[in-house]
Order: sequence, then structure tokens, then C-alpha cells
Amino acid sequence: MNRFATLALIPLMASPAFAGNIAPAPVEPAPVFTAAPAAPVYSWTGGYVGGQVAYANIDADGLFDDDDDDDDDDLINFDSDGDGALYGLRAGYDYDFGAAVLGGLIQYDFGSIDLDDSDLELESVLRVGARLGYNAGQNLFYGAAGWAQADTNDAGDADGWFAGLGFERYLTPAVTFGAEALYHEFDEFDDFDSFEGVDTKLTTVGLNLNYRF
Repeated sequence: MNRFATLALIPLMASPAFAGNIAPAPVEPAPVFTAAPAAPVYSWTGGYVGGQVAYANIDADGLFDDDDDDDDDDLINFDSDGDGALYGLRAGYDYDFGAAVLGGLIQYDFGSIDLDDSDLELESVLRVGARLGYNAGQNLFYGAAGWAQADTNDAGDADGWFAGLGFERYLTPAVTFGAEALYHEFDEFDDFDSFEGVDTKLTTVGLNLNYRF
């Protein structure tokens, strides 16, 4: 009987020894979640200044009095065109309404574009107008329109209007790059005494770089 009792106590006496040799199960560290950086928020509210370069095509047609008198029999058809580069400065202010952006603009282009078969040159174009666009975050798609004035070397200047489409995109939080296509029409030039009913059209396609503040 004593022998059986001793044998029964052996597992109980050995249990603490075995328990001391069992290592605790490793504790897995809790996963660490890092929040993704917030996407930049682009606001189109504010002013901007910049520069632009454009390809320009000008077409003028009307009637020319080669005797410079009042006799309509001396009138002949006049049709001339030319193309070249214009360089300019631009400035404006936009207000971001959320989905829509509304702003005012002023642009001044200068260059020297010869009209074929004449001594006339287009020297500058001034624009004052407005633009209304769709806010696509980093991008802005817009239409623009307003008053324009063209100046020449020998025929004075002429008032008119312009309208067109444009695109602008943020490159950095303060710098944007854009493209613009504009159509213009102008009335009679001030010193175009020998010409009657001249219809002058100008089309420009250009690129621009702007600093926004």
C-alpha cells in the first residue's frame, strides 16, 4: 500500500520541476497602422502673374482704295494674312467656389507678324476679360472671353473681342502650367484710311507658366 502511495506522489513532486522549464509563449506585438499622408488640397482662389508664348495667325480682308479718293471705282479687294510668334505677360485673380472657378484676367502680347503683300505688321495684342472654369482638383478647365485691342506699325490700333478655351495645372503648390487657344476679331484700324470694311481675325495657340499667390 505504501509503495502505491509513493508511486502516486511522484508525478505531483515532478510537476514543479517541469513547470519551471516551460518557457512562456512569445507575445506577438500589436500591428501598427500608419495613416497615409493626406492628398494635397488645391485651391484656385488667389492672384497670379506669369508669362506666355503663342503661335499666332492673322487674316485681314476688305477693300483698298489705290487712289486714296472717294471714287468707289478705284476700290480693289484686299486679302492678306501672316503668322508668327507672340510673347507676353499675364496676370489675374480667381475665386474658387468649389466645382466652379471665376476670375478676371489681363494679358499683353508683343511681337512682329508681317501681313503678306503689305507693309503692315501686327505688333501687340492687349486683352482684358474674364474666365469661368471647372475645378478638377489639380487641374482647371475654363473658357475665357472679353475685350481685345490690336496695334500695328502703320495702321494704328483697333478694338475687338476675344473668346477661347484653356487648361491650367498645378506643378507645385505655387506654380502652374497652362495652354490656351483664343480667337479674336477686330474692327477698323484707326489709321487705315485707304481701306474700307476691313475684317481682321486673329487666332493664337499658346503655353503659359504662372506663379500663384
